[in-house]
Amino acid sequence: MAANIKEIKSRIKGVQSTHKITKAMEVVSSTKFKRYSKLVGESRPYSEAMDGILSNIATGIKNEKNSLFDGKAEVKKIGVVLMTSDRGLCGGFNSQANKALERLKAENPDKKVSIIAVGKKGRDYCKKRDYDLKGEYIQLIPESMFDKAKEISENIVDFYLEDIFDEVYIIYSKFVSAVTSDLTTKRLIPIEKVESESNEPYIFEPSAEYILSTLLPKYLNIVLYQAILDNTASEHAARKTAMKSATDNAEELVDGLTLQFNRARQAAITQEIAEIVSGSLAQQ
Repeated sequence: MAANIKEIKSRIKGVQSTHKITKAMEVVSSTKFKRYSKLVGESRPYSEAMDGILSNIATGIKNEKNSLFDGKAEVKKIGVVLMTSDRGLCGGFNSQANKALERLKAENPDKKVSIIAVGKKGRDYCKKRDYDLKGEYIQLIPESMFDKAKEISENIVDFYLEDIFDEVYIIYSKFVSAVTSDLTTKRLIPIEKVESESNEPYIFEPSAEYILSTLLPKYLNIVLYQAILDNTASEHAARKTAMKSATDNAEELVDGLTLQFNRARQAAITQEIAEIVSGSLAQQ
């Protein structure tokens, strides 16, 4: 009985130690989540404005040709920007992104799929399976995210123009709220030409071709930057939720073990009293 009590007490200490860790991680994730969700909210209006500008220009250049808009006659090579996290303990956040990659590969069995990984988890996943990895970006911080997004956008445009990629997709988690994110698989190149509802004519100076060649890479830069922010905010929201769940489970487990400990100790005391009484009676 004494050994059982000691074992339960040891388990309680172990769970309490885990509880402290998960609680600390929950607090850290909550702080980071607030920071990144604020950045998402501040950046999204600019991203939406860029969408509006592009749709307005698309309306005025119906007869203009641009390879980033028009696409290629045949698609044999697909590039995928796969966004995951650098760390785990965030539920199914990374596994869902990896599954989306596998679905994209399954939908294109006769095409070569290459990956640009943003985040350690996606990079490691691709390396373990010997996938064609064209680039990797890890340990991104807010101060460098815009520059990294610019670098990625320039790389994928170069790969597209050099026929290394015939299409480019992005897989990321779009931030919706603290408890919801939308796993998104979106085609980046060729860019979807969504025309504005406005029918007003546009005059381009110096030329529509020049404006397109300048605007489209910047547009992709903004799209990728927004995706990185969305994905990071979604990651911390998922980790915050996972750590809160783990903390709550640890508290329930401690309560259950404490109840077992008290019952075992009570049983041990009762047994000792019974033995004393029995011994006393035997001496009479």
